[in-house]
Amino acid sequence: MAVVTGTVSFVDKAKKPSSVALPIGAADLAGWISHPTTGPVADLFGAINAMTLLTQTARRVASELPSIDPAYPTDDNAYRSSKLTVFCFDGTTGAKSHFSIPGRDATKYTTYPGTKDVILTVADGGTAATEALVTAIQAAVYSEDGNLVTVRSIVVAGANQG
Repeated sequence: MAVVTGTVSFVDKAKKPSSVALPIGAADLAGWISHPTTGPVADLFGAINAMTLLTQTARRVASELPSIDPAYPTDDNAYRSSKLTVFCFDGTTGAKSHFSIPGRDATKYTTYPGTKDVILTVADGGTAATEALVTAIQAAVYSEDGNLVTVRSIVVAGANQG
């Protein structure tokens, strides 16, 4: 599978930028360009956006697309240093990867008691937003070798704010 990089950019309450860059399938890119509100790439970008308190400022895949004029977040916890780190692996090669979603929204996930490990499924006590994120990642994010990844875990990371 041919892979390209998709990027979602954000701004936090302090007006500091951050972004999430992920390898996605070229075929999925073609579908997203022709129908930007449906399909695996749209689902992925939407699921990431649902998990953050930050304001999304741009979505890019392979080429620059118009930026979104930001309305800066006002939530007291809307800082890029507050993250969710997603750990994935390639089921074919075993290669591991990870990325972070800045400005985590604590209302969108639950953790196992006494840990920073996010519960991934509703059936295990997690949230629908987290389960949607996992589903979207596993449908649209690829490893460097061109295989879809599997989400291994999501961990709360970073500071609370600032």
